[in-house]
Amino acid sequence: MRIPFFRGISLYLVLAMALLSVVPRVDASMVESGFMNITDQRNNDLQSIQRFLESRIVSERLKALGYDREEIRERLSQLSDEELHQFASSVDQLRTAGDGLGVVVTLLVIAILVVLLLQLTGHRVVVVED
Repeated sequence: MRIPFFRGISLYLVLAMALLSVVPRVDASMVESGFMNITDQRNNDLQSIQRFLESRIVSERLKALGYDREEIRERLSQLSDEELHQFASSVDQLRTAGDGLGVVVTLLVIAILVVLLLQLTGHRVVVVED
């Protein structure tokens, strides 16, 4: 009678952990209560894009494609405010995509739960070679 109970609990925990691992990471910060004027927003967007472009991987890839810093600055200055904001938003989304740490932690927690449940129920896993 205890074994179906533990199976039900273990299936519930596995399902719950699987669902929790799918939830995206969200970053929040404080914003000013007033409206940002257009130049402030453009400057913030430019800074965000510049930080992204200065990362090692992106800068190496741009150099491999034949772009230098001046050409990139020139092209960024030609973008409209709306295009620049859209590009900065997509850059921020790329950056928050995650580093996989949440998935690794979730998998470790699931593994620990499985081992714990196996120990509590007295089951053993035996690998037999043919």
